[in-house]
Amino acid sequence: MKINRFDLDFIALDTTDMINSLKGLEQKYPAFYPVFLSDILMMNPEDTVDNANQIRNFLADTAFVKVHQKVKATFQQTDTIEAKLSTAYNYLKHYFPDIRLPEIYFFVSGFNHQYIQNKSLFGIGNDLYLGADYPTYHELTHEYLIPNMRKEMIAHDVLSSILHNEFNFGNDLNLLNAMIYEGKIVFLLSIIMPDERPENLMGYSNEALDWCKKHEKHTWGSMIENKYLYTTDHLLINQYINNGPFTAPVSQESPGRLGVWMGWQIVQSYMQNNKKVSLNDLMANESAQQILEQSLYRP
Repeated sequence: MKINRFDLDFIALDTTDMINSLKGLEQKYPAFYPVFLSDILMMNPEDTVDNANQIRNFLADTAFVKVHQKVKATFQQTDTIEAKLSTAYNYLKHYFPDIRLPEIYFFVSGFNHQYIQNKSLFGIGNDLYLGADYPTYHELTHEYLIPNMRKEMIAHDVLSSILHNEFNFGNDLNLLNAMIYEGKIVFLLSIIMPDERPENLMGYSNEALDWCKKHEKHTWGSMIENKYLYTTDHLLINQYINNGPFTAPVSQESPGRLGVWMGWQIVQSYMQNNKKVSLNDLMANESAQQILEQSLYRP
């Protein structure tokens, strides 16, 4: 599969003839162009003159001229990203023949949007993947998010979002249900991205993954002892599942999303101990309790 390089054509617009240039861009990307204007730039696609003026100013802004130069340099080659996506798409079509996989587009938005998604297209704001050493990021977002703002994480982020969109969370919200759901997603990623390192599947550093393995037994024991598995406390669930600098109920030395990692371990154990269960069976099974019991998970 090929990534549609809307970003390069947008950066290269002729600012001396914006209206005709935008018409040409619309003709080349008829599906993505109106979505980009309305959902990314928050413009009315029908307001041609005003759109042309605003986009001209954006492209002429000296700060974003430098950003766009960095985008072109960083994403001069996209072969590795496309190869990962192609492999994953082939696996997904093999295991889930009816799945509808979107076309992929790159765009630039002045750091305003990381991605946009619907059933037919997936847009990635690649100006938010310029590398963890890109200095502007420290002014824009949380420090714990910056290590994953690199081109090597694009395929992972695209596929993770597609899987979350395709396989909806259908259970009542408690920590175990959330853990197993997210664990299924990471397990699927490990299948469709067979060459990806485990730490990248979680968005972790090597040190963070080592911490998880070293403290797995204690972490699980603490969750059981504190009777967290069936909690419906939204704050506690978010602390275990959502991204953060650490998992607060566990330790300030722990990585974030520790509940997701634990869920992945349970799902892996479940699939290893239930060889006849297919991926379709796994994703269709909404009983987190059954998966936990039949996983024989014993860290």
